[in-house]
Amino acid sequence: MVLIAQNQSLKQAKTNFENAYIRQAIEANDCRLRKAAEALDIHYSALVTKMKRNGIVVKPQMEASNGL
Repeated sequence: MVLIAQNQSLKQAKTNFENAYIRQAIEANDCRLRKAAEALDIHYSALVTKMKRNGIVVKPQMEASNGL
C-alpha cells in the first residue's frame, strides 16, 4: 500500500521510502550492518553513507560487533 502525502515531492517520497527500507533491513538483520548491506545488495560503506545522510542511528549497544 502506498500512502501519498499532500505537498510531498517525489524526491522526499523516495527519501522516506529508502529510509524505511533501510531501517527494516537493519532490524531484520538484528542491527548487523554488514548483513543488512548484504541483504540490500549494497556495499557496507554505501549503507553507512545512506544512514548518515538519512539520520539513521543504530544504538551502539544494539549493534552486534560492528555488523560482523
